[in-house]
Amino acid sequence: MKDGASPAAGTPGTEPTALRIGVLGPMEVRERGESRTPSAPMARRALAVLLIHANRLVTTSALIEELWEDEPPRLARKTVQTYVYQLRRALQSASGPSDRLETCPNGYRINLLVDELDLREFERRVTQARRVLGKGDALNVVATLRSALALWRGDPFAGLEAGPVLAARITQISEARISALELRIEAELQLGRHRSLLGELRQLTAAHPVHEEFTAQLMRAAYRADQRSMALDAFSRLRRNLVEDLGIDPSERLQKLQWDMLNETLEPDQPAARAEPVVLTPPVAVPAQSEPAPLAPAAPGPAAAFTAPPAPRHRPPAQLELETADFTGRLVELARLEELAQPAAGARSAPRIVTVLGGAGAGKTALAVHAAHRLRELFSDGQLYARLHDDEDRPVRPAGVLRALLRDLGHPVVDLPDETEELGRIFRNWSAERRLLVLLDDATSADQVAPLLPGGPGSTVLVTSRVRLPGLPGPAAVELGPMETDEAAELFASLAGRHRVGADSAVARQVVRLTGNLPLAVRAAGEKLAARPMWSVTDLAARLAEEDHRIAQLRTGSFDVLARLASACARLDQIAYEALTLLSAAGGEPFTIARAATLLGVDAWSAEMLV
Repeated sequence: MKDGASPAAGTPGTEPTALRIGVLGPMEVRERGESRTPSAPMARRALAVLLIHANRLVTTSALIEELWEDEPPRLARKTVQTYVYQLRRALQSASGPSDRLETCPNGYRINLLVDELDLREFERRVTQARRVLGKGDALNVVATLRSALALWRGDPFAGLEAGPVLAARITQISEARISALELRIEAELQLGRHRSLLGELRQLTAAHPVHEEFTAQLMRAAYRADQRSMALDAFSRLRRNLVEDLGIDPSERLQKLQWDMLNETLEPDQPAARAEPVVLTPPVAVPAQSEPAPLAPAAPGPAAAFTAPPAPRHRPPAQLELETADFTGRLVELARLEELAQPAAGARSAPRIVTVLGGAGAGKTALAVHAAHRLRELFSDGQLYARLHDDEDRPVRPAGVLRALLRDLGHPVVDLPDETEELGRIFRNWSAERRLLVLLDDATSADQVAPLLPGGPGSTVLVTSRVRLPGLPGPAAVELGPMETDEAAELFASLAGRHRVGADSAVARQVVRLTGNLPLAVRAAGEKLAARPMWSVTDLAARLAEEDHRIAQLRTGSFDVLARLASACARLDQIAYEALTLLSAAGGEPFTIARAATLLGVDAWSAEMLV
């Protein structure tokens, strides 16, 4: 960033803050133009972890694991304190001590305004652009996204060694930049700037040779600019790259686009939807014995590899998450869930609702997705899926979920209202006569779920949640606790490798008991052993037996027990969080409500409500 200024300035009419932190490129910290970037590499890494969780608590143990993973030094906590001291000095204002870096119980938090961190400012502007796009103001969308993309100076956190959490976040940030680029180009295509986009799109397709969206945009821009051969060549290159690199063909959407160009039937304002839309009107009936449509003659040129007409556009939506290939156990809960989720028979006026309840890592989503795949044939009009927390673990507003669902179902985004009530009415009207299976994952409240319910009695809604959802109309519930030890041991063996467990089945049972029979922790233990061919089951059990280091062992790949539990704690309100902290610090012995009241300094009734 230039001295004295920043593209991440505050909103017009407000006084910009003196602090500027940039991570959309090499990480840098400036205050009033003066560089305050920490020089020590490990302190910079610690700052990076705090920044990706800005304004939220980062536990000391999470910092230790991110900095050293499975091999922390003996005085890791003291070393983290040293890094925090270095960061405080870097962030200290010339006018006095800085309160940016706050010490909290069990960790630290960096407090920043939106315009002080370029990443948050980028996200704010992209969100603003998406809202404006829904109102059809393409010019404003382009201007807003150009300003957002101008904040980038290179790869996020460039030159910084990243632990697993930071590496995953860097991937998400890079993907957000690609999405913003796609959205900006789409808005410019809607403005008719086809010819001026050709150079940029050719560069983007060269840099991202298997990225379908950029190729689709290049094809549309070239076709509208009377460069039909360029459009078809772009499709041929994509197909060749996909086949050579991934062994797959282009999606039906791209094949449809090529077909329309070959036959000169491309619609004037064809949208760049990410998935084949399903129209919001009843499907057109097709005679059972109808003859297949004849193939159109292939057009000359290298891009004529795909000349068959596309699949019918009116197929039912199929949005379920991929099923867990190694799903194991939960036979009783699965049978109960399938029984409760059967389509309604008889006089009902509302959809059937089934909630799957359980704590963090209990396997709610895996069970619900597994059951949904087994039930999908009973719901002839399709399956819908929505995750109700975003990548930052914040609850998603029902209006945003409804807009995404209606967009995927083929409703033009520009025609959708902003109000949740109106969006819900449109969805209920569309779904009233349909038989749908709707999976709403990780709900936070009944108020979040209620607007997302379909309109007719023939549908079933599966809702997963960590909390009970009083207020929903007539829900049934399946509650998940720890797995049975035999089931957990079977899951562990399937992940670690049955040959690795062998005759050590008794030790394997000890391993899963040390994980608390929690499915997420069992998976983490199995993945850990699979990734350590030099370990035996006994070695893993010995490491898990050390309680102080157990959580570090249960962190591998996407199975991060600490991160999941930390996110559960972060969802608590301040009073509940403080109560949890005090009760946890009191030791692992069972306690009565009377003892809890003493520890919390409240009366017995208040203590019972908190517990």
